[in-house]
Amino acid sequence: MPIFTYDTSVIISRKPTVLPVKFGNSLWSAVVLLELMASAQDESQRKIYEHLFHKYDENECLMVPNEDDWLLAGKVLYLLTQDRKRAH
Repeated sequence: MPIFTYDTSVIISRKPTVLPVKFGNSLWSAVVLLELMASAQDESQRKIYEHLFHKYDENECLMVPNEDDWLLAGKVLYLLTQDRKRAH
């Protein structure tokens, strides 16, 4: 069974209720949920995202980057930036 995860931009551009998200076939990024909480329209929407955060964490479906993940992301972003500079 494929496992899905979505970036913040995908979730914002669609209603989360139409995304094929079910426990067991999807993972949520802690970073995405925090971005959604920060941009929530009101307190009730923020609480929904906070509830999802706790629910996915309890079900071990929450991806939380550690220091190695952040270091790798920094290296990848650096390489992408260098490629763009060379292309121009």
